[in-house]
Amino acid sequence: MKNILLKICFALVFAFVVFFGGNALVHSTQEDTFCVVCHEWMDPFVDTYAHSSHGGANKNGFKAKCVECHLPHDNHVKYIFQKALNGFNEVTHMAFNDAKDAKWQENRKNRSKFVFDTGCLSCHKTILDINSTNQNIKDMHNLYVKFKNDPKEKLDCVTCHKNVGHKELGKTLYELKHPPVGAW
Repeated sequence: MKNILLKICFALVFAFVVFFGGNALVHSTQEDTFCVVCHEWMDPFVDTYAHSSHGGANKNGFKAKCVECHLPHDNHVKYIFQKALNGFNEVTHMAFNDAKDAKWQENRKNRSKFVFDTGCLSCHKTILDINSTNQNIKDMHNLYVKFKNDPKEKLDCVTCHKNVGHKELGKTLYELKHPPVGAW
């Protein structure tokens, strides 16, 4: 009986440590400053983010965390799985490749793999109400709603909003490979 009680106590302590330790790990690694501690190459992304409306350069001072756009928000299991997958991919990629050789501009074509609509819609809840006075915006958001569940015709938020979250990212990435000559 004493042995069973000891095992139960050990299991409860282990579950407590795993649950709360895992929860603390998830929360501590979702801050914007976490990734850039190790990865200097992220500076252009951090800088362009800081100058964007999502990075705090807006009239309200609102600032979205990177994980709010770059992780799915439709369920907790997908969030944790994608977070772990991103971390694994990032570490292994950087261990075997030089960030200076990365084709950042080409990678931007795959932005829908790195920006999740569920993140966009967690803040922009009313976007699907399609209540804009601009007809072009209404038409595009209607198309988004119409095709959002169609795998062949699906539009993502970043299909149209290509530079969302990072002001002048294309220019900044271009200048990494082709530094400006100087002031004319």
